[in-house]
Amino acid sequence: MYERIERIKSRVGLEIDPDYGIWEQDEIDSLKEDGYLIDLEDEEELQKLNREYVPATLINQMGNIFYENERLISVLEAGLCLPPWKPERGSGVGGGYAQSGLGLGPSLILLAADYTKLLHLGADELIRQAEDYKEKIRFTDKDSVDKFRYYQAMISAFRAMKMLGQRYAALAEEMAKKEIRPERKKELEEIARICARVPAKPAETFREAIQCFWFLFLMLSPSTTLPGNRFDQYMNPYYEKDLAEGRITREEALELLCCLRLKDMELIGTSGKNYRSKNAGMAKWHNFTIGGVKADGTDATNEMTYMLLDAAAITKTPHHTLTLRVHKGTPEKLMIRALEVVRMGMGLPAFIGDESYIKTFTSRGLPIEDAREYVMTGCLDANIPGKSRTGPVPMVTMPLIFDIFRHNGVDVKTGKKCGIETGNFEAFESYEDFYQAYLKQVDYIIGIMAEKDNVELTITRELLPDPLRSALMDQGIESGKDTFDRVMPFENGAVINPIGMINIADIMAAIKKLVFEEKKYTLEELNTALEADWKGYEKMRLDFEHAPKYGNDNDFVDEIAVKWFADFCRIVDSKKTIYDHPLIPTGISITSHQPGGELTGATPDGRHAHEILADGSVSPMHGMDTNGPTAVMNSAKKINQDPFQATLMNMKFIPSSLESEEDLQKLSALIRTYLVNGGKHVQFNVVDRETLLKAKANPKEYRQLIVRIAGYSAYFVQLNAQMQDEVIERMEQHF
Repeated sequence: MYERIERIKSRVGLEIDPDYGIWEQDEIDSLKEDGYLIDLEDEEELQKLNREYVPATLINQMGNIFYENERLISVLEAGLCLPPWKPERGSGVGGGYAQSGLGLGPSLILLAADYTKLLHLGADELIRQAEDYKEKIRFTDKDSVDKFRYYQAMISAFRAMKMLGQRYAALAEEMAKKEIRPERKKELEEIARICARVPAKPAETFREAIQCFWFLFLMLSPSTTLPGNRFDQYMNPYYEKDLAEGRITREEALELLCCLRLKDMELIGTSGKNYRSKNAGMAKWHNFTIGGVKADGTDATNEMTYMLLDAAAITKTPHHTLTLRVHKGTPEKLMIRALEVVRMGMGLPAFIGDESYIKTFTSRGLPIEDAREYVMTGCLDANIPGKSRTGPVPMVTMPLIFDIFRHNGVDVKTGKKCGIETGNFEAFESYEDFYQAYLKQVDYIIGIMAEKDNVELTITRELLPDPLRSALMDQGIESGKDTFDRVMPFENGAVINPIGMINIADIMAAIKKLVFEEKKYTLEELNTALEADWKGYEKMRLDFEHAPKYGNDNDFVDEIAVKWFADFCRIVDSKKTIYDHPLIPTGISITSHQPGGELTGATPDGRHAHEILADGSVSPMHGMDTNGPTAVMNSAKKINQDPFQATLMNMKFIPSSLESEEDLQKLSALIRTYLVNGGKHVQFNVVDRETLLKAKANPKEYRQLIVRIAGYSAYFVQLNAQMQDEVIERMEQHF
C-alpha cells in the first residue's frame, strides 16, 4: 500500500470558471509570475472572454448596482470588504477563478449536501422522484415554469452522473482485457463492476460507497468550499458490514481512504491576484468533520474516525482537512491519536467544541437533534447537512473601520467619504463616548455589508442555480426550488466575517489606559503620532505596544474584548438578509489579515501602517501572548463565542514540547478544558522558528513543509513572504 500511494500527479490542468469573474491581462500576467503555465492559445481565449463574456459574470452583475451607488462603491473601493473593488467601472475585484473538477455547481457556496441521499437511494431513484414531481406540474401559477426547468436540470445532472460511472466502467473493463497481471486484472474487473452499479444504484459495500461518494464529490467540484460532512458516520456502517462478512480488511479500506486523499489533492484551484492574497497557499476547504456526538447525544467515535486520521498520517498531504469535534465524552484514545497526527506537523486535525457549536444553532431555534449533526462547510463555518446554506462571507477589516472612524468617515487612501461623521477624533472627553462613536461607525459599515450581501444573494439566486446540490438538500426534490430560492430549515443565508477583532480590543485597551485613565497622552498627541506612522514617536509607540494585550489572561484588556465581541454580535444580528432572517457573525481570517493590514494605517496597539493584523478571530496578535498557552485560552474563554458561526484560534508549539506521551496528555487536557467551557476552536502548528526560516530561504529543500494557516493547511513555500513571516512570528508555546 505504502509504495502505491507515493505516486504523484505531475501536472493538472485548470478550467476557467466564467460565472464569477473574467481574467483581465494583468491577472493573466500575475498567474504566469506565480509559476502557472498558460498556453498562448489559452491566453488568447481568455482575452476573447474578457471582451465577450464580462456582462454575464456575477461580479459584473453586482458591479452594475454598486458602481451606480456612491454609498456602496466608496465602501467597497476602500477595501473594507476584502478584496477592494477597483475604481474603474466594470473591473470589479479583478480576476476570477480557475479550478479543476467537473463543476456542476457554483463555487464558494458554503453548503453541505446530504451525501446519504445518493448513497442510499442511487441516481435512478432520484431521477424517478424528480420525474414524478415534474409530471405533476400544472402551469397555473407563477412558479410552475421555474419548477419545470428545475426538474429538467436536476434530471440532467443525475443522468450525467450515471453516464460518468458508465464511462469509468467501460474504461476499466477495456483495461482489464489488456491486463496480463492477474492481481491488477482482478482489481480492474472489480472497478468495472462497481462503476457499472454506482452511482446509478444504492451502494451496498464500502468499495461501492466510497466510489459513489467520489463521483458525487467530483461533480460538485470545483468548489473550494466542498465538505465531506460527517464521513465517519455515514461510511462506517458500510465498512463494519464488509469487515464482518469478510469482503474487506482494515488495510484495504485504509488504502482506499489514502487514495481518496490523493485524489482530492488533484482538485486544485487558483484565483485572481487580489483573491490569492486573501486565500494564500492554494487554499481550499474540503473539510471532513469527525467525532463529536450523535443526534441522541452519545459519543459518535467509531473505527472510521481513527482510520481517517491514519490515512492523513500515511499520505502526509494538506487536503482533505480533518476537523475533530470534541465533547465531554470524547475518548482519550482518540484525542491522543489526533495529537499524534498533529505532532507530525501537518496542522491537522483542527479541534472544535461541540458545546459552543451546538448552542450556535439551538439558540436560534434549531432542534438539538439537528444541531448535533453540524459539519464544517468552509474553514470552520458550520452548517447542517441538507438543512442550511451560507452564501456571501464578506471579510470586513475592523481596524480599517477604526482608521475611517479616526478620520471622521473618510478613507485616506481614496480621499472619499465612505463612513459617517462620528466627531473629531481628538475631541472625545471620555472612553465610553469614544468607544460608542466607534461602534456607530461599525454599525454603519456593517449595514453596508448587509446590503452588499443581499445584492450578492439575489444575483447568485438568479445567475447560478445549483440543481444538483439543491436536489440533495432537505425537501430538495419535493420543493421544486433551488436552495437560494427558498428559506431553509435553518436559515443561514449570509454571514459577516470581521478581520482584526483582537486588534480592536488591544487598541481600545491601550487608549483607555494611556489616554483616559493614566492621561499619559492626549488623543491629539496620539493622532499626530499615528498620522506620522509613529516616526519620531518611538517611545510613545512602545508605550502603546506594551499596554495590556489580549491573550495573557489580563482582565483589563479581556473585559474590553468580551464587551467588544458582544457589541459586534448585537450589531450584526440587527441586519437582515433577503430571507428576512438576521445575518450571523463568523470569525475566520484565512489570510485576509495580510491584505487587510496592508490597507490599514498605523493603529494605537503599537502597530505600524500596512503591517499584518492578528490572525484568526480569537488568536492574540502575534508575539503579544507571553504567558503561555493556558493564559491564551483563559483569555479566549471569557468571550462568549456561542453567537459566532465560527471562531478561530491558532497556536504554535515547538516540536520538542510534544515528544512524550505525557506531553500529548497535557495538551489533550488543555484542549478539552477550553472546548467544553465555551471555546469553539483551536489548531496547532508544530514547527520551530529555525525550520521556517530555513524554508523561507531555501524553498526548494522544503517543498513538503506543511503549515496550518486558518481553517486549512498549505505548503509553506507556496505562501507569500508576508504570510510566511506571520507564521514565523507566531508565539512558540511549550509546557
